[in-house]
Amino acid sequence: MENIGELISRRLLTRVSRPGQYIGLEINARCPEVSAAEVTVALAYPDSYSVGISHLGSQVLYQMLNDIPGVACDRAYCPFPDAEAVCLAEGVPLFGWESRCRLRDFDILGFSLAYELCVTNVLTMLDLAGIPLRADQRGRGDPIVVAGDALADSPEPVADFFDLIIPGDGEGPLRELVEIVRTAKRCGASREETVLQAARTMPSAYAPLYYRPARLTDGASTAAVEPLRTDLPARIERACLKRLSDSPALVRPLVPLAEAVHDRVVIEIMRGCPNACRFCQAGHTRLPVRIRSVDEIVSIARAALTATGYREISLLSLSSGDYPHLEELITRLNAEFAGRRVSVGLPSLRVGQQLRVLPALTSVVRKGGLTIAAEAASQRLREAIGKDISDEDMVAGVRAAYQAGWQRVKVYLMAGLPGETDADIDAMYDLCRRLSDARKDIDGRRGTISASVSWLVPKPHTPMQWCAMRDADYFLAVRRRLRERSHRSPVAFKFHRVERSLLEGVLCRGDRRIGSLIEAAWRGGARMDSWDDFFDYSKWTTAFEQTGIQAAEFLRPFALDAPLPWSHIAGPHGEEFLKNEYTRMMEVLGRGETEPRRADTQA
Repeated sequence: MENIGELISRRLLTRVSRPGQYIGLEINARCPEVSAAEVTVALAYPDSYSVGISHLGSQVLYQMLNDIPGVACDRAYCPFPDAEAVCLAEGVPLFGWESRCRLRDFDILGFSLAYELCVTNVLTMLDLAGIPLRADQRGRGDPIVVAGDALADSPEPVADFFDLIIPGDGEGPLRELVEIVRTAKRCGASREETVLQAARTMPSAYAPLYYRPARLTDGASTAAVEPLRTDLPARIERACLKRLSDSPALVRPLVPLAEAVHDRVVIEIMRGCPNACRFCQAGHTRLPVRIRSVDEIVSIARAALTATGYREISLLSLSSGDYPHLEELITRLNAEFAGRRVSVGLPSLRVGQQLRVLPALTSVVRKGGLTIAAEAASQRLREAIGKDISDEDMVAGVRAAYQAGWQRVKVYLMAGLPGETDADIDAMYDLCRRLSDARKDIDGRRGTISASVSWLVPKPHTPMQWCAMRDADYFLAVRRRLRERSHRSPVAFKFHRVERSLLEGVLCRGDRRIGSLIEAAWRGGARMDSWDDFFDYSKWTTAFEQTGIQAAEFLRPFALDAPLPWSHIAGPHGEEFLKNEYTRMMEVLGRGETEPRRADTQA
């Protein structure tokens, strides 16, 4: 494998606005010499360096792969548009950050698809690497292009671009794939034979090229995905790590050279969530719940702080407040590290009795902002979506935070839930105002409340997957209503971009036809769609027009008895469980429906 470091330094680094993102000399970097490895892997994160370097899952897999004898694992991130233009103009192919070798020369190129709006960045990276965009155009000499993470649970929109898609925990399948590739190289097996061997022998490996949607029947708009070969499974199992302790402890995380989203030690304390809120895809797919022991977490923190020099620890999980030994853990961490001025933080908390004591425990060193996920503001909607919390617990928890010296509270809320009314929208402001007023009992002042409102996207593998997504006019009306109510108040509402949320709905609920939409948008200039500086929805509307795809087809309600674009990906819950949960939700809302309503009758 040829090192092109001199070309990168001479033609790229001197001509981009943020050269520090492309240097690749981070503390704790450890990719061995790729030319001496039996198997080479490049982990590609399809967003900027600042986002990708902070992605915990990528760092864990990077460390795990480099621990395997004979394997060299490098990293790559998506260049910003200015660097993309320089690479194209100067003939600089996309490269591994440490080895400075072309991505096209690696055996495996693995993408982590953590969210929907990264999909055009995947095409940017493939194009810059000189790898054909579509799997059916690749051949001898191209790497095996693999995808994992959240989008692997509903993979059809991106299926055309990947040789293999692996839903679920990546640690086990990547080890398996490395050994398959190692054996294939020793035996001289072809690229096609290697992909098929993975698809036949790995229960969690989906090779889209060898599957096709069945022919649509009259009146149907979705179809089941079926294998084209009898030796391939009809259903793909999600990979599941039995114990979280089997996932490598990240004791020497990479320390970024340039600004990063997260500049702290991050430790995954629990994988999975016990709450199974009916809107949450991660809560329904990342099961069962697995935890790290308090001793293991403290040991990881001790080693990682020494290896990085960071002064903050973030305890990561889907619902950190549900970690069964949380108070003991935070007490242990504060006892050991508070004297070193190391703070302990939690990304967000589920509201309950525990929240009343946690603010004091987590503010020993630094009193940051407290974040709680209320999701819905009325008790009726919270019961419908499976969010078992009360206003009283929220107010009591926030009051405890004020007493501990905290001054700012962030609240996560959603709009567009089934059965939502104007009264439910007004309840969002009323709840936030109560949380602000709770500080008056402490020092006579009102607390500062930042309320972040997202627009519900009914996600695959949840009881809401059959529900429709509200349209843009509805979301814009909600935004106007909340802005009017909160004017000149201590409550500040922030809103997700409506166009982004609608696009997210299409990209997660769509079928294989969406691949042509993604490619059309990318060829039309769509880049870095999760960044306000670059997102241009007009490029997507043009792509919709060019492809003839109607967004409404994928945002409408799905019939309970129809195949779904993701039905071939098996989730931890069976379909009957999800249908029963959907029915229970509708009963709570007082409609008693067991079938989704038609789109033209939705409130």
